[in-house]
Amino acid sequence: MFSTPFLLGGVFLVCLAIVLAIYGSGDWITAKLSQERSVYEKFMGKKLRRLFLSVTPQEFIIGHLTFIVFAIGFMWYLIGDMFSGIVVGLGAGIMLPSFWLDMQWNKRLKALEEQVEEAMIFMSNSFKANPSLPEAMQDVCNSMGPPISQEFGVMLREYKLGTPLDQALINMQKRVGSRNLQLAVSALLVGRTVGGNIPKILEDISKTIRESYRLERVIDTATAQGRMQAWVMGSAPGAVCGVFYLLDPTLISPLFNEFMGYIIIAIAVLFNILGVALILKIVRIDV
Repeated sequence: MFSTPFLLGGVFLVCLAIVLAIYGSGDWITAKLSQERSVYEKFMGKKLRRLFLSVTPQEFIIGHLTFIVFAIGFMWYLIGDMFSGIVVGLGAGIMLPSFWLDMQWNKRLKALEEQVEEAMIFMSNSFKANPSLPEAMQDVCNSMGPPISQEFGVMLREYKLGTPLDQALINMQKRVGSRNLQLAVSALLVGRTVGGNIPKILEDISKTIRESYRLERVIDTATAQGRMQAWVMGSAPGAVCGVFYLLDPTLISPLFNEFMGYIIIAIAVLFNILGVALILKIVRIDV
């Protein structure tokens, strides 16, 4: 087994060789690195823009690299092994920032869906006073907070720059991906095409969304017992093994000391996960 100073020296030499190779290889590797950086900036830039964060992709790259170094050092210190710390820390450092951005997007999407009903009421009342759909959408931006005011603001800027209103609505629908917003945009487009009563359409959309939320709450209440049973059944085998271990460790020690025990544990865990997943799938009802 190599000693730690030897391994550190080897890592340093490998890093130095990579730096010298990049330095001496000319424009080809530089162009490749720039291309990969451009792909990363476009990928992360899209996530940052849809969250309306005031961080540029270049600043996020610097923060991401800093976080990777910190994660490697922390996991190395926590695990106590250099190789394992580098592997685990590198994986966590690469995945966690993107995972955090996805969590923030899901949180933003949920908040936006809860605002659509109120936005339709605002637009309906505004349209009755001033029969102009862009003005009604501007009232939503002025009266309501983010995230829906930000999305409507982007849509109105596209409209003012020359994009047809229907296309701007479709672009917002594709950009956000909200089910309630998709319902509202679809109804608005149909109403504008066939010449329907826009305030009545907006009121009907708000009523539909409100009824959808009511049905979801009823279904959640009705299926809460089934979800609880799934988690109880999933945790029961582990609890039983823990009780047996406390009563007499020799009863279950073969499961953790023999090869056949490992196979039994693997099969039990697999079927336990499948059982919980099937129960949750059965009690899940989409409105």
